[in-house]
Amino acid sequence: MTDKDLIDAAAGALPCDTNLANCSIVDLLLGEIRRNATISLRHGRIVGVDDGLRAERTLDLKGLFVAPGLVDSHVHIESSFLTPSEYARIVVPRGTTTVVADPHEIVNVLGYDGMRFMLAASEDLPLNVFFMVPSCVPATDFDTAGAALFASDMYPFLREPRVLGLGEVMNYPGILFKDQKLLDKIALFRDAGMAVDGHAPGLTGKDLSAYVAAGIGSDHECTKPEEAFEKLSKGMYIMLREGSTAKDLRHLLPAVNPRNASRFLICSDDRHPNDLVDEGHMDHALRLLLAGGIDPIDAFRIACANPARWFGIRDSGAIAPGYRADLVAFESMESFAAKFVFKDGILVAEEGRLLCEPPASKPPLRDSVNIKWLTQDDFRILAERGKRIRVIEAFPESIITGARLEHPKVEDGLCVSDIGRDIVKLFVIERHRGSGNIGKGFIKGLGLKRGAVGGTISHDSHNMIIAGVDDTSIFKAAKHLNKLKGGLVFAVGNEVLLDLPLPVAGLMSDRDAAWVVERLRAFDALFEMEGLSNPSPLMTLSFMALPVIPKLKITDKGLVDVERFSPVELFAD
Repeated sequence: MTDKDLIDAAAGALPCDTNLANCSIVDLLLGEIRRNATISLRHGRIVGVDDGLRAERTLDLKGLFVAPGLVDSHVHIESSFLTPSEYARIVVPRGTTTVVADPHEIVNVLGYDGMRFMLAASEDLPLNVFFMVPSCVPATDFDTAGAALFASDMYPFLREPRVLGLGEVMNYPGILFKDQKLLDKIALFRDAGMAVDGHAPGLTGKDLSAYVAAGIGSDHECTKPEEAFEKLSKGMYIMLREGSTAKDLRHLLPAVNPRNASRFLICSDDRHPNDLVDEGHMDHALRLLLAGGIDPIDAFRIACANPARWFGIRDSGAIAPGYRADLVAFESMESFAAKFVFKDGILVAEEGRLLCEPPASKPPLRDSVNIKWLTQDDFRILAERGKRIRVIEAFPESIITGARLEHPKVEDGLCVSDIGRDIVKLFVIERHRGSGNIGKGFIKGLGLKRGAVGGTISHDSHNMIIAGVDDTSIFKAAKHLNKLKGGLVFAVGNEVLLDLPLPVAGLMSDRDAAWVVERLRAFDALFEMEGLSNPSPLMTLSFMALPVIPKLKITDKGLVDVERFSPVELFAD
């Protein structure tokens, strides 16, 4: 396609490919609904609106609303347990035509090779998959990642057309301490005129100003309107997050008004495929905006146009000549549901069903689970007389944890789980280098009454994480995860009740989306039958090793007090 083709089609000298007739356009440039309109398309671009252009075919949309395709401004595709092609199969029919992915998870496991894998595996999909280069590989020095990515390693990605900038800078203490390696990464992308995403939960005052002054322009970690207001006032874009565990959008709605709506975006961050199927993707977030009283034009700007402005995607986010013909048609503003989805001018989804088969690209990857030989004795925790233990307290629908001091239950000189107080043992096993590191702790809030649950998904370094009532179950879970080459498991004694193999970097399945969703539903049913009080124990568990989110976390090296940003002992006087 040449620019001359578009010029000739727009001028009427060449026929358009398609006319979408009888539309109600959600015009995000004028800020109004344009009724009885016609959108003319050629070679995947919009070439005219109500310009009387002829086309080889006409599709009568019979008054349906038409808006730009929805955008997920910050997502870790790996956290869906799906490869990019299977991820597209679920989200595209819901109206999402663009995602900005931070492959932070796989790059922490496989480094440069992980980034290359995601770029290759997301080619030629009916979904625009843009990338932010992960900034924190490793995220901190408190745990063991599978790789390290420095500014010099990132330079080749500046030439990738689908790379938009630097991914979430989670190590905000590193900014405040002027860590040169981190500052070099920011400078590389800032000097190239590219976006730098942030991650600064609870950061405020002078520290927030210093963080923003370093060149960071967005944040998806706000949980309260007051936090959003301060970050807005200091120049940041705010991403309203609605994930599987962190559901912040509703809480932040009071911060959104017509004066500042241009500075908000929506994102999922981490969302399980069963939630994508049952509840939705960005369509779900958009419905929450509309139901929360946000003006419809502002809601669509947040969902479609604002991401294009922040990330510099010049041909996205509006229905106008020269823009990508990535469009979603729907019947109702009150209850948004995608009826037709167009990608590059081609109808790719209808009534919730993908019409094309995404290419199942499977670039080769090495095995990623490499643990030291274990014995059941590795999971013993010797008691220390008169001392209390630090306990991580998990909260439903939140990745922020509490930090408790509790007297341990002791049997035969060993600290053991206490299901009466909902306190069970928690372990993080280093799985990249076979170092033998095992972080030992306790967690409250899972509701586990027997057995052990665990997986090789534990943000951000993705070491093996297991919570369990007894050592036999914990040992069995660890051995089984090693056998699977990564995944999720629920074991009771020496029996595995259920598993989900995730052999692609220990993060993603090599099976289709329907199979993964079915297996996750089986986990949900099993957890309900077992009487677990936590609505999403596997997702909750996956965030317990994230040492950049307050308050108390655990890594393969032990417990971390995130507010002090320092290691702490399990036992306290």
